[in-house]
Amino acid sequence: MLEIANLKLGFGDPAPVVAEAACSLADGERLLICGAAGSGKTTFLSAAAGLIPRLMAIPLFSGDIAIKGRPISTLTRDELFSTIGFVSQNVEDQLWDLSVEDVIAFPMENRGVDRKAIRARLRQLIDGLRLTTLLGRRVLTLSGGERRMVAIAAALASNPSLLVLDEPTTGLDPEARARLSRSLGEAAASVSALLVAEQDPASLSSIVDTVMLLKDGKLSAPFPANDIMALERPWLEAGILPPSRTRSQPRTANPGASLLEVSGLTTKLVRSDARPVLSQVGLQVRAGEVVALIGRNGAGKTTLFKSILGLSGIEAGAIILDGANAEGWTAARRARKIAYVPQSMRHILFNLTVTGEVVFSITASTATTTDSSVANLASAMLARYGLSDLAQANPFALSARQQALLGLACADATGARMAIVDEPLLARDVEGRRMLDIFISSMLGSGRAVMLISHDLELVDDVATRLVILKDGGIAFDGNVADGWKSPAFAALGWSAPYGAPRLEGVA
Repeated sequence: MLEIANLKLGFGDPAPVVAEAACSLADGERLLICGAAGSGKTTFLSAAAGLIPRLMAIPLFSGDIAIKGRPISTLTRDELFSTIGFVSQNVEDQLWDLSVEDVIAFPMENRGVDRKAIRARLRQLIDGLRLTTLLGRRVLTLSGGERRMVAIAAALASNPSLLVLDEPTTGLDPEARARLSRSLGEAAASVSALLVAEQDPASLSSIVDTVMLLKDGKLSAPFPANDIMALERPWLEAGILPPSRTRSQPRTANPGASLLEVSGLTTKLVRSDARPVLSQVGLQVRAGEVVALIGRNGAGKTTLFKSILGLSGIEAGAIILDGANAEGWTAARRARKIAYVPQSMRHILFNLTVTGEVVFSITASTATTTDSSVANLASAMLARYGLSDLAQANPFALSARQQALLGLACADATGARMAIVDEPLLARDVEGRRMLDIFISSMLGSGRAVMLISHDLELVDDVATRLVILKDGGIAFDGNVADGWKSPAFAALGWSAPYGAPRLEGVA
């Protein structure tokens, strides 16, 4: 199905991103490419899917890629996109502000598929991926996890021969990940081969046959998936946390002053049945805490933090920041109290240099400074997060991993009393986790706090001092992390507790 030989890819740096990589994907095979953040997985997949160099020219491209025995460069654009379905890590790049149904149907309509066949396939995908509750909604009103499920449905719509997925489980809750695995397994009859890149191998272990590890631009020999999942050494050598690793020592907290207090919060944003997304929500975060917020995709996690940041309107309730009522505060004023690190930093970057981004985070007014204390702080933050060599680089030229580190540097530099970190991309690789731990330690060590929003329950168990479960527009649980895994609220989610932690059984 897919043959790649002597592939070499680079963006002008001395070391290529991918160096002499080779792999073979047979009909019916499911291949998983794993590597640390920034290891080159996205670049490799983009070439395998024909996007490089067809749509994205890069300075260094050599090697051979063939699909069904034909050089991929000889395929017409229509042949390429009808043969290969591709979902990028940044799904927003592939979505338009259309209804869910229109986005999924578009690939079929674009190829002139009969309307009756389109409706039948649409219903099949919507039922299989359990997207019924999203029907009629505009895609840009969906949560990040919901958008990803819609993008995957659209990629499956035309029954491609090869399906290529870049970090498909990012932003998906555990139940949505299980749905994705089932759907990809069921797609075997219509999709001849599957090529996936992931940092979290366990979530897709049931549907892949083979695993290859990417490090220093080189692919390892193929491992049978069943054999490698129980090992530790190959993963650690590739810079990835092993899928079967042991439980970390729980983080303890000594809570101090209240930094955030939310009371009676009801949102203006409503669901399709006219109910507010959040109703009468109450929450407090104190200095020295790492508060993890979890819940199903669409539970309202994004709406909650946007309301706190002043990015989404509220109908009723109060938000107290560092002892002051934030009613009437602009988003910019709130940002001096609460820093925000989004899953994709591209949404908030706008300065010309990496240093400029950090300086702006400190001053909130300029990306240049003659103040030595500001310059020294910016330099120290870049050093802390391993970005000193990129100080004058354009932030948009950084890899997703480097941008994530820049987000931590900026949040730390602001001096904000609290940071909201949304689905950190650094959580699953060894060096990324070390940097995240440095960030959390810096925040807590200086009397600040972190709110972590994540579907990675092992990460939550590792770093959080308190667990909050959001369900049906309200707080279903708020307390100790270990108690949270045993709570009726968590049992009602139907998720497996991390590291085999005890959980309450028999709750619907």
